[in-house]
Amino acid sequence: MKKPVSQEIVANIYAQGAAGREAWQRGDIQKAEDKFLDAWRLLPEPKIEYDYAQSLSRGLVTFFRDTKQFEKAKEWLGVIRDAYGPGPDVDVEFLAATVYYDAGMLDDAFAIFDTAYKKFKQRPFQGEDRKYLQFYKERAGKR
Repeated sequence: MKKPVSQEIVANIYAQGAAGREAWQRGDIQKAEDKFLDAWRLLPEPKIEYDYAQSLSRGLVTFFRDTKQFEKAKEWLGVIRDAYGPGPDVDVEFLAATVYYDAGMLDDAFAIFDTAYKKFKQRPFQGEDRKYLQFYKERAGKR
């Protein structure tokens, strides 16, 4: 169980997140990144031991993936893995596969998608962009 943070920190995290999403919608990617990182910095040290470390690191990976900042997304994969650890987390690894896919690292993406599909069939792909399942099925020779 993660350590709780104060209501003041939670309120500030939400405020920074809202400002970041607003900047992103306006196309101000740098300001969005700054606000999202400001939200992360609000967590006490060691950050991964606190509530919100998982959701904030997931949000940062997703933001960097969606804004095609793949090197930053890959760096944050280490943080999210630590936040969800110890050991691999299926959802985190699936997110990693989407980063790898979008970054053109197709062999790495396929390996993770393949593991997920063999264990859970199409369930991990539900609610995700259909391109990931299409890629997996084409590469795996499934129809």
